Amino acid sequence: MGAKPRSAPDLHSAGDIMDPRLRSPRRLVTLPARGLAGVLLTLALTGAVPAADSTLPVPRDTADIASSIQVPGPGQREVLPAPAQAFGPRESLRFSVQYGFIPAGSAWLEIPETRDYRGHEVYLLLARAESNAFFSRIYKVRERIESYWDRRGLYSRRYFEDRREGKSRQKSDIVFDPVRNEAVYSDGRTFPVPARVQDALSAFYYFRTQALPLGGSIVFHYHASRKSQPLQVKVLGRERIKTPAGTFDCIGIEPILKAGGIFKHSGRLVIWVTDDERRMPVLMKSKVAIGSISVVLVEARAGG
Repeated sequence: MGAKPRSAPDLHSAGDIMDPRLRSPRRLVTLPARGLAGVLLTLALTGAVPAADSTLPVPRDTADIASSIQVPGPGQREVLPAPAQAFGPRESLRFSVQYGFIPAGSAWLEIPETRDYRGHEVYLLLARAESNAFFSRIYKVRERIESYWDRRGLYSRRYFEDRREGKSRQKSDIVFDPVRNEAVYSDGRTFPVPARVQDALSAFYYFRTQALPLGGSIVFHYHASRKSQPLQVKVLGRERIKTPAGTFDCIGIEPILKAGGIFKHSGRLVIWVTDDERRMPVLMKSKVAIGSISVVLVEARAGG
């Protein structure tokens, strides 16, 4: 599966693992601008902007989306070791996306290849999302996100996104300078970033390479929307998940933002990843003020 990625700096193995640099019936609601593509891991990281011209019926849902996860008992401590190789080039994961009870579209997480970027070998990380024909009549989404992720150091070197959401079309291009510790935007503006920072997409792949303390959390820096901040990912517990791609023993995780994003005051995003070397995402569920979203693995192809 190619060269073994080197881990980031040593992590603590206690309950929390921290990067050592840190010490009603139906109702009509406004559809979020990032309602489809955002759920694909960047949902909690990049926030949402309401679309003033789009409404969808959303069912009342008061269930706890993480209630079926088996959490560790009091005093139980288990740290799942970092995998030797969680993924590799040509990994491809296809998901179906559902908004409330409405099928909304499809999404993909892919690693098409490794390539040379300014003299450094990087993974090309790719996330795509598109609304289906029915949903597109209400609110069309076509989104493509790319990350150039340093294969040896496991940090972001470049981030690009091209979003079409409803009537809006936006592009963003960020180059991370690991020497100056700066994020350089396409408009020429620069922002300070921590060393070995993650972007809104690479953050999830970084998580897949780390040791996981059940009942604890890991914390690391990421940069999105001209801001750098710590991202805490809670490691909730175990659950078996059935999907169209198969049945998997999983670990439930929950990213928590310190500030910002649509999860700042209410709502949750819970992701189930396989309890094995791959740490492959198989199910994502969110519950926010604007309704509920599910992203389910339909097809998976391992990298090599």
